[in-house]
Amino acid sequence: MAGGRQAWCPRCDEVRGGRPGADCPVCGRRLLALPPERPGQAQPGRVDQLLRRLRALAPAAGAAGVAMLVLAVVASAFAAGRLTRTTPSAPAAAPATTVPGFIDEGPETGRRDFNWKAQSSGITVTLRSITVGTGFTRLELHVDGVRRGRNISALERLRIRDLDGRDLLADGVLDHIATAASRPASGGGLDTEVVLDRPLDQGAVAGVELGGLTVARPLAEELRACLLDPELRRRLGGNVDLRAWLLERRDCPGCRLRVTCPECRTIQVTGYAYRRGRVVIAVEAVGPPATSALNPSRQQVVVTDDNGGSELSGWIDADGASGVISFVVDPLAIAGERTSAGEPMAFRVAVEALSEQAVRGTWAIREAGG
Repeated sequence: MAGGRQAWCPRCDEVRGGRPGADCPVCGRRLLALPPERPGQAQPGRVDQLLRRLRALAPAAGAAGVAMLVLAVVASAFAAGRLTRTTPSAPAAAPATTVPGFIDEGPETGRRDFNWKAQSSGITVTLRSITVGTGFTRLELHVDGVRRGRNISALERLRIRDLDGRDLLADGVLDHIATAASRPASGGGLDTEVVLDRPLDQGAVAGVELGGLTVARPLAEELRACLLDPELRRRLGGNVDLRAWLLERRDCPGCRLRVTCPECRTIQVTGYAYRRGRVVIAVEAVGPPATSALNPSRQQVVVTDDNGGSELSGWIDADGASGVISFVVDPLAIAGERTSAGEPMAFRVAVEALSEQAVRGTWAIREAGG
């Protein structure tokens, strides 16, 4: 991702996609600016700026035009220095249907059970309990009425008030806060948790209000690609440092790349290029970006050979309706030694994310008769 859209979650101790000050998509903690020396994280630079140029130009160009833009951007990128940012092979974010592996900050100091409920837009939200600890408050909710296979990824316009109508949240209303967990309950519905980064007086809570829910479902799109690089194939198994050779390589005689997305429903390929061992693919959303694989929530890219035997992490920078996917292919090429000479290497690019949809409503959760 572009450097301006990465930040650090101090609770998860992970780098997340998002701007400093936004909520962590896993635990809801406010994200901080990325420290300048976090291990394993490349710093933003010339390459990020070039790829942002590609994203900005992609929607205005046809497929052939974007392909030429990709070639120009990749050429400039390698003139400036090698692309280095990648995504870990294991997802950085925990799946939305499991409890994330974070520890609330400090011991629990109090808990109050409520079991108050409210209904709106065909969905019932029950406030089951509030747990307070040193440095945090956890709201445990139960949500009924959401379609099977969906979960709750965020709450909109959260407000907590006391009997006199005074706000208990420092900001009054939280416009958006990501859930820390949302999982199917044994008796139906979804058990959902939200974690605030400061303790509240749970005894003073007289009402919880919501102005919307973000309903999400896991989404995966698979791009298919075929790459022919005769010179790279000839060098496999030798003593040459392939990565160093690829960086110094000036041309690619006989190289051919083809990328398709035959079964994609939410994204389409608008251009692609191969240069010095790296593939760059320009994509754009079909329909609203929030419901597509370009939605940044829980987003990751994983590249495998056609048999799924080798896995290579990819890199994606998506902003709105357009995005750029990038990855190095020399490890896949090594895995492709078993293919016949002159036969293109086939591989798959899986783009995973949460497809999110806002549900508007007014949930005023108070004690019955209150």
